[in-house]
Amino acid sequence: MLDTKPRTLLMSCGLLELDQSMSFSILYAKVRELAATAQAMGALGAELQLRQSGKDGDPRVRNALQVVANKFGLDQIDDLGPAQIATIVGQLTYALQEGLDLIREPDRQPGWTYEDPTILQERGRGSRAGARNFETIARQRPALAAVLNGNSKVLDVGTGTGWLAIECAKIWPSMQIVGTDIWEPALKLAASNIANEGLQDRIELRRQDINELSDQKAFDFIWVPTMFLPINTIDRIIPRVIQALVPGGFVVLGMFAPAPGPYGEAIRDLLTIRSGGHPWRGDEFGNRLQLAGLRDVEYIDSGSTTCVMLGRR
Repeated sequence: MLDTKPRTLLMSCGLLELDQSMSFSILYAKVRELAATAQAMGALGAELQLRQSGKDGDPRVRNALQVVANKFGLDQIDDLGPAQIATIVGQLTYALQEGLDLIREPDRQPGWTYEDPTILQERGRGSRAGARNFETIARQRPALAAVLNGNSKVLDVGTGTGWLAIECAKIWPSMQIVGTDIWEPALKLAASNIANEGLQDRIELRRQDINELSDQKAFDFIWVPTMFLPINTIDRIIPRVIQALVPGGFVVLGMFAPAPGPYGEAIRDLLTIRSGGHPWRGDEFGNRLQLAGLRDVEYIDSGSTTCVMLGRR
């Protein structure tokens, strides 16, 4: 039986209240530090948005924004191009919205349920970084670079609002892309985004569940964001994905990467589960892919928000 005498003694002396007060003070100090980080993210995003739009805003607010943004490195900010700014702003917005979503709907079931066009677009713009990640990975892998630089046909599974496909089309002018998704609100936005970019002749959209993929030897490169797919779905679709690749074609399977710092691993797992996926570990996933028939399987962490498993048919 639990001995309550020490607790009773603490209460009678008023020490329990003191101990609770100290615990609150310690936690609240950490919360303030985290809150300041979130606000700094917002300030950086605001400064980048103003630079992108060419607007000045209120001069006093703008000066204060720049003071905060300069903490991130003014030279680095000045060197950013429009697409890079859009990618960073998208990632900042995604992270802040994800935190708010956890607070506002802590009991929400795992999966993708967003319908708000603003949220869908902002999260989609953050996916542009994936195309840059492919480019970085290919620099050190000549066979992959040759595929991407050629007249390649690419499958973008879970294309969402189409921004990853759009960025790929801009980086690789000879690439033809098929984007698939089942979420109609996102697909409508994707069609509009692709039309606004003048890329209708190079990006085809399909309303298709990945479980229904039936293409045979059709694609040179396939992207699969596993963070949104349950483990039983992964096991079902991997054979279909392999069959859809041409011999020598590559598949890249994305996972959320752990961020630096003490919360990185735990947050990665939480966001993956919350998104409907399984928090894979590199060896666990790699062995699965090799058994399914892929070769040259490797785990790659290129410092982006996603790490990937790369394999070849």
